[in-house]
Amino acid sequence: MIRSPLKRYSFRRITDSQCYLLLALVIVFGAWLRGSHIDWDGLHHTHPDERYINLVGTSIEFHDEDSRGIIDLSNLNPFVWPNNRTTVGIEIPQGESRLFAYGHFPLYITVGIAKILEYMGGYVTEQFDSEVVNHLLQVGNRLEIDQITLVSRWVSVAADCLTLVLVYLIGRKMYGGWCGLLAAGLFAVSVQFIQQARFGTFDALLATSVVVALWALIVYIESGKAKHLYFAGICIGLSVGVKATAVLLAVPALAAVVCSQILWAHDRKGIWRNIFVYWLMPIVYAALAFGISSPYAIIEWQEYVDNIILQSYMARGLLEWPFVLQYRGSVPYVYQIIEQGRWTLGWPLTVTIYCGTGFAAIKVLSEMRTKPISCREAHKLVVLSWVLSYFVLIGGLYVKYPRYMLPILPLQIVYAASLLIWIAKKNIAGGFTLIFLVLGTTGIYAVGFMDMYEKPHPWITASEWIYANADRGSNMLVEKWDHPLPLRADKYKGESLYYDSFEARTLELVNLPDTRDKLKSIMREVENGDYIILASNRNYGPVYKNLSLFPYSTRYYSSLFDGTLGYKLVFGETRYPMVAGRSLRGDPIMSLGIDFAESEIYGDVLHRSSVSDESFTVYDHPLVLIFYNESRLSFDELMDVVSQ
Repeated sequence: MIRSPLKRYSFRRITDSQCYLLLALVIVFGAWLRGSHIDWDGLHHTHPDERYINLVGTSIEFHDEDSRGIIDLSNLNPFVWPNNRTTVGIEIPQGESRLFAYGHFPLYITVGIAKILEYMGGYVTEQFDSEVVNHLLQVGNRLEIDQITLVSRWVSVAADCLTLVLVYLIGRKMYGGWCGLLAAGLFAVSVQFIQQARFGTFDALLATSVVVALWALIVYIESGKAKHLYFAGICIGLSVGVKATAVLLAVPALAAVVCSQILWAHDRKGIWRNIFVYWLMPIVYAALAFGISSPYAIIEWQEYVDNIILQSYMARGLLEWPFVLQYRGSVPYVYQIIEQGRWTLGWPLTVTIYCGTGFAAIKVLSEMRTKPISCREAHKLVVLSWVLSYFVLIGGLYVKYPRYMLPILPLQIVYAASLLIWIAKKNIAGGFTLIFLVLGTTGIYAVGFMDMYEKPHPWITASEWIYANADRGSNMLVEKWDHPLPLRADKYKGESLYYDSFEARTLELVNLPDTRDKLKSIMREVENGDYIILASNRNYGPVYKNLSLFPYSTRYYSSLFDGTLGYKLVFGETRYPMVAGRSLRGDPIMSLGIDFAESEIYGDVLHRSSVSDESFTVYDHPLVLIFYNESRLSFDELMDVVSQ
């Protein structure tokens, strides 16, 4: 007698004002999780993709100063370094071709916002003597690349907040208001989105553009009007301008057109008109949106296609880069799910999104067989077609970066929320227990992850240690493919210090073939080195996962870690999220079966756990290890050690 009224009140009586108030609170909380510590790396550009994108951004100009304000499209070309463009504080090539396998549309948006802020800052400075306002508009008196980096990160934060709103709208449209709110809440506290929104890359924007396109298709289905389909086509074109994989949006677009034809019974006598209006014109609008937002993908189409092909080679494992080799032997689909469960989402939310996706797929397909299709079922079918097609195609790739799943995760979160609400309607006590469990544990993990940024980036801490303890001119051995340390220190004890303050040599440990001659060249460098710096597990991780490929590099690392190489571990640093007093940080040493020498330093910086995907830790919370050449072994002695 009590359960029925409570259930009816809980799941049917919710006003728009209540929804919007709760949604506003969720947005504020989600924005705080994403926007706090926006300078999480001290603006040292520790994310290589972000660094390269923003480096290209410094060379983009919407007009040439010598052209008297006339737009010069050559300054927008992301495939060529300009002949006469310079950037204060950094060096960039001039007149050379460059790779740019990223979207062009977000690049222009970011640079445009940065230019507007710079212009507004200059104007305000002339009119008002306000240090605070000038700081906000010019993003401080920083180098151009630092300014663009901050702007790009705020663009990612804003895009992710927009995705949150769209998750609410889609959840509400398909499953009701409570589902929309719960989905928005789960999205707000999803660690994978919290992390990616801090990066000035295009992954968060891709997720946003995809969800916008799906929302446009939902609106089209509900109205049956061609103008809404054309808007969806524009959104799809812009999405492809963010990343080429968005071309898979053709699948839900096709499903939307078919469903609309069934629902609205368009004039079948005018079949050619229907083909033109509902099939050809949306493609035209999508192509125009793509061409206008990414003009050099059309003008330099060969360069664009070559970049896409290069990325496809990488994604299929045809290029033996160290961050690709880590996926040898990994199981498609299963690897992604395990990474989400252990690290990027947490097991409660991961289990729920996949159960919810399966449950939604079964319901949609079963109802299609037994009932005439309705608008709501058509909405569900369109969204489901995107989730399943993308997961099957992208999840099956050789390279399995967790961020590759971002474009479908917002919709899977909607499915998770719908399943939890469905359970709560059947059993309110059990359902609310599950809701609090999933939302609560995910939220606690999110807050712990955000608090991690209170501690300085490990590369900053390691650089400060080097400046404080290493003699100027010391020989630093760093690893290819990893970030060279130390980072710049503009004001360390009143002295400006840089990487060039030391002699640095690069060890190419993941180059193939892995031969004895390669080992000899490495040992010659090790003989003369003062310090060996492992900035992350980007090199030794793939080496230990592919022992048959790297028999000699494995010997080098084993001798380094067990101390027989004559180098002593003198510094170790990382940072990690803490939940209930326990660290959630993967151990890239012990998890690989490395027999590490007993060390208090190592024991202090790590808690034993499995290792995460390298791309999850390397940018913002890597493990740094620094070894000092204590024994000063000769070349022959070193070769004897590694030959045993």
